[in-house]
Amino acid sequence: MLKHLAITACIFAAPAISVAQIASQMGAPVSAEKPFVKKRYTIHGSAKVEQIDGETRLVFSEDFKTKSGPDLKLYLSKMPLSTLSAQDIDQNALRLSVLKSHRGTQSYVIPADIDISEYESVVIQCEAYTVLWGGFDL
Repeated sequence: MLKHLAITACIFAAPAISVAQIASQMGAPVSAEKPFVKKRYTIHGSAKVEQIDGETRLVFSEDFKTKSGPDLKLYLSKMPLSTLSAQDIDQNALRLSVLKSHRGTQSYVIPADIDISEYESVVIQCEAYTVLWGGFDL
């Protein structure tokens, strides 16, 4: 009996760690993995939003691949991809970053002051020529 009491006391004395904290440390997905959708050019692969070490990140899959371009940028848009045109990006999107590479896994930090739930899609666009490559809905 004393042994069971001691074990119970140890369990309840251990620091409580929330599921969210564990998920954050493990790189748990915040969104399901979504395939990229073509607008002007084919984009292979998928991406998801994850919590990694307390940061919200957009993570591209290893099989991500698209045509290279002169000025590719990554945006969060307040419109769904199906209704977006290249001209909408200036008014309805937030530029996250320059696209690091046209192929392979890559990760982008979403700043802490950005509420991802306010956005409908992630898009890749050639800023210099106003060409919407494609993207996916969040």
